[in-house]
Amino acid sequence: MIILPNQVTQAIDVLEKAGYDAYIAGACVRELLLGEDPQDFDIVTNAGINDILFAFRDYRISDEGMQRGEVLVTVVGMIIAISPYRREIVGSRVIYADDLETDLARRGFTMNAIAYSPRAGLIDPYGGRSCLTGEEKVIVAIGETVTNPTKDKNSPETYYDMSRCFTTKPSRILQAMRYCAERDFVIEEGTRAAMRANVESFEYADTDLLREELTRIVMGKFAAKVLEQYADILRFILPEIDPCVDFDQHSPHHEFTVWKHICRSVGFAVPEPSLRFAMLFHDLGKPDCFYIDTRSKGHFKGHCERSRILAEGIMRRFDFDRKLSEEISWLVYHHDVEIPEDRKELKRLIREIGADDLRKLIQIELADNRAKRESGENDRTKLLRNSLTALNEIIDTGECYDMSQLAVQKRELLERRIVTSDAEADALMSALFDIVLDKPSFNNKLMLLDMAEKSRKKAEELAAERAAKLKEQQDRRNEPVYSRRKKKL
Repeated sequence: MIILPNQVTQAIDVLEKAGYDAYIAGACVRELLLGEDPQDFDIVTNAGINDILFAFRDYRISDEGMQRGEVLVTVVGMIIAISPYRREIVGSRVIYADDLETDLARRGFTMNAIAYSPRAGLIDPYGGRSCLTGEEKVIVAIGETVTNPTKDKNSPETYYDMSRCFTTKPSRILQAMRYCAERDFVIEEGTRAAMRANVESFEYADTDLLREELTRIVMGKFAAKVLEQYADILRFILPEIDPCVDFDQHSPHHEFTVWKHICRSVGFAVPEPSLRFAMLFHDLGKPDCFYIDTRSKGHFKGHCERSRILAEGIMRRFDFDRKLSEEISWLVYHHDVEIPEDRKELKRLIREIGADDLRKLIQIELADNRAKRESGENDRTKLLRNSLTALNEIIDTGECYDMSQLAVQKRELLERRIVTSDAEADALMSALFDIVLDKPSFNNKLMLLDMAEKSRKKAEELAAERAAKLKEQQDRRNEPVYSRRKKKL
């Protein structure tokens, strides 16, 4: 049983009372059938744009979606997209339709071509509901029956062609993969064949849509499985992955090919765009840098730099956000650096690159190491986990890792005349900071001032000793030569 939010029911009632048909349609129906709680609702109707505007004249209306043939209506705090039946949307041009079934057909997949209203119930002309109710959730493209003439005019060749689903909107190829990555759906065999048969349509696809779909694939819970399974499709938009597929690494540290390792590392990474894409790109340069030593062991010297170059080319091609691109590029280049286990050295690294960047670096190295072997665990992984734990403790407890966090400041040393110059103050602050890095509990103002005072006194004593020795040496140099000889006799 489908239960709609009161706001959606109210919007449908407004249209029906005005004499029109109204249904929720598309993804929101799919999610309701899967027992989920959709955040966005779309209503389709046989009313025209002006009719919709008039029906909701007493509501807050936005024309933000008018380019797509939608009116955005706010009903008791909920924004609902209401549109006339549409046949197609091409750029800023909307081609409207006369009936609901035509509107549903343009949605590409049967599971999205479902409508519902409390009055009419479920409208499912393409059998989309059956794709969602089995043990496996199946993706089936909406096609059309095509008849080709043959030599025998009495028996023409008839078949069901799904190509139009993907040629009219090439991003749907990635969209089908995205459903698999996010929900673990299964693509029906005929649909999968149609996707592979129409990969060349990527050439005229909308770059923004491809980037959005690729991002959602990479961010999906089942991303590793989908990336590996559909590499033959992905290589048409990411030709850089082609050399990595089936590439044997000839390394005792790696059980998998370069591409399988990349796919697994994406799955192990924390679901943040910069981290997931860094793992997708991090080893793309390996085939270009590969060589085998005399013991038949594979090496990839310089692959971090090569992978960074390839990653930047991909991100320019897909028009990635500049800030995100810079972060991904940095992570790819540094994904193989040594992370110190020693707490003191870790704090120095925090001061050098920042806690957030260091945390991301450790996280991608963890994903990288876990993806090397089936077990997912090795000595390096354990060390990285320890470093990540230590990093989180340092940040959470406010442990000192930067000189600005010292309980005493340079100004106080000068005001208390513990030092007499900036140079002395800098040297003393550096010494105190080095002590605190080793012993965090010493970062106490009274304790540090006491150590500074003792350091000053010790320095004065050492200076006095040096002055006394210097004076003694000077006195000896001033003695007559004969007296020195006499003393030696």
